[in-house]
Amino acid sequence: MADWDEIKRLAADFQKVQLSSTTQRLSERNCVEIVSWLIEKKLIELIFTSDGKEYLTSSQLISDIQNELYVAGGRINLVELAKIIGVDLAHINTHINEVLKGRKDIHNILGQLIDSSYIVRIAGEINEKLQQQGQINQQVLEKYLDKLIFGKQDKNDAKVFFTEAFIARSKSKLRGALLGLTKPTPVASILSHVSISEKLFFSLFDQSCGYGSLTSKLPGAQYIPSSYSRSQVEWVNNFFRQNGYLEFDALMRIGITDYKTYLKKQLPNEDLLYLESTVISKRILDRVEADIEECIASKSYVDLQSNLPSVFTSRDIEILLNEILSGQNKLQTIVLQDFVLSKLFLENFLCKCDELVKEKATDSVQSGKYQQYITDLHSHQHKPQKNEDVDERVDKKEERRKKAAGGKTGGGTQGRETKTRSTKKHTRGVSKIDDNDETEADIKKTFEILTESDVAYATQDYLEEEGLDILTDSITSYLTPMLNVRGYQIATELFQSTVADRTANHYLKKVSNCFLLIFNHTVETMSNVVTDNFNNEQRLKFVNELPPEFKNAFLPLAKSLTGQSIDDFMTAADLALAACSMIIKKVDKKKDRAVVLNHKHELLEKLNNCDDVALVLHLATLAIFTTATQCMLHASGRHITTILAFLKPYLSTDHFSELMSYHDFVTLMLSNGSEAENAKEKLMEKVQTIKGIATEFKKTQIEKT
Repeated sequence: MADWDEIKRLAADFQKVQLSSTTQRLSERNCVEIVSWLIEKKLIELIFTSDGKEYLTSSQLISDIQNELYVAGGRINLVELAKIIGVDLAHINTHINEVLKGRKDIHNILGQLIDSSYIVRIAGEINEKLQQQGQINQQVLEKYLDKLIFGKQDKNDAKVFFTEAFIARSKSKLRGALLGLTKPTPVASILSHVSISEKLFFSLFDQSCGYGSLTSKLPGAQYIPSSYSRSQVEWVNNFFRQNGYLEFDALMRIGITDYKTYLKKQLPNEDLLYLESTVISKRILDRVEADIEECIASKSYVDLQSNLPSVFTSRDIEILLNEILSGQNKLQTIVLQDFVLSKLFLENFLCKCDELVKEKATDSVQSGKYQQYITDLHSHQHKPQKNEDVDERVDKKEERRKKAAGGKTGGGTQGRETKTRSTKKHTRGVSKIDDNDETEADIKKTFEILTESDVAYATQDYLEEEGLDILTDSITSYLTPMLNVRGYQIATELFQSTVADRTANHYLKKVSNCFLLIFNHTVETMSNVVTDNFNNEQRLKFVNELPPEFKNAFLPLAKSLTGQSIDDFMTAADLALAACSMIIKKVDKKKDRAVVLNHKHELLEKLNNCDDVALVLHLATLAIFTTATQCMLHASGRHITTILAFLKPYLSTDHFSELMSYHDFVTLMLSNGSEAENAKEKLMEKVQTIKGIATEFKKTQIEKT
């Protein structure tokens, strides 16, 4: 690129050629081409005049602007300036900033260039007027408004005057800014962009209020465009009409903070229900209610999280169900997480677990866990009563002490203030009762026929088939208590039948001598075989070797001895005795009473002569049972707990507590633990009490409840 020295050398050569003879001069066209080439190569920068016949450099244009401003007296319009210089107005506007940078005393005001000399001259004229008259009123200036001073006085600030052009231009800028906004914008941000004062903004906004609204007329106000408000209303109405709900977060995102007031204004005729994160219409309620009714009718379940929009939270569903579920719907359903299940549907799960319940109940009875649970439960039932009795005795002593103290002072509670410990003592009594209640609750809680893991395993396949594996824990927790109740019932029935069977078996063993007598009578006539020491297998083998007439009669009897039915034994005994030409006399009720009475006296006689502390409880229990029921009972010691539980309605509370306490000590003694000796000493102290209870017991003593 050529430097400036080369350009000057070329210019000198160019001038020399122009001044030379015609044969050596360039034509005007050649000059234009050369200048165009220099401009194209950006070697020089020129400005064309309006007629295109002359060129100006930037420095020359700046100089001409300053000169014309001086000639005009310090004030000139930019449009007039462009016409005088002969260039386009765009070039003037482009280079005006360079003029202002070079001259700090020149100002561009409303499309006019004004220098300081002009302002000084105007101020001098006003001052001269002031000196001549001694004063000048603002009203004097107002007289020249629209005459010499073309402008308008600001209504909000009388010290400021505006021209019509300024007002129109400011209004246009404000209108453009307001129309261009589509979301709420702070007024301060608008003012910074349109470069107008705050007072003028609020004054002009009242004339442009059709474009939007202001939250207030304070510096921190916000402008809300009308298009934004319309879009809010349209979005809310359309979304609610299509979906039947509105999410609070979505309303916040579109600028609606006080959504309750807004929705009440925009949807006055809608029956709305406000949830935690959404507001829903009556359509949603009706749809969910229909789903629940269908769930009940079809004995199935409904997943509300799948049926409702994904924005609904678990808390929303809970509030919704509280609003819908009432009356029969609430009684026929159960809510687990976000699912509503028909109770009849859950019955299927209970049926699936029936076999498991029976199996577990049978195992608990056969293993003795259920019996131990019943024993522990009975042993703890009478302990709170003891505490109450102790408290009652202490209360009576305390009452007598206070009466005596009152008598001595002569004034009762009106004399010296006496300290009492009734409140503190009462608290101790209550705490003991509470402790026993907690112990009993622990006993009930720790014994479970079925655990949750058992139920979960039994229902796992069915849950996966129904697509409810997500509810495994919830359904298991719900079903386990119900299944345990069924298990308790089955265990109780099994236990009662087991006790009855064992009692019958014990009775059959006791009366097996009858069978041996029949054998002896038969054997005497057929062989010399001794059958006294035969066991069951030997006895059956021997019966099978008898002649058919005896075999057919004795075989059912032999089998019934190892069974658990007394009725079967009596039927077989009749056949066996008939084969031996023997009969059993019919029952005589009068003689039966005598037999029962003699049996009771024998038991009491054995009891009075008994020194075995464990056998004392056995004999006392059988004697009380015989007196209470007027029936004889053969039972082993392992059945004492069950017999005492049966006798509880016949016994007074004190007697039952004594018997159960004695039973606990017997159990402790037989366990051969570290407390066995201590338990035996306690039993020796209570032996006479137990004998007295059995001896003095009468059936009419306590009515059966």
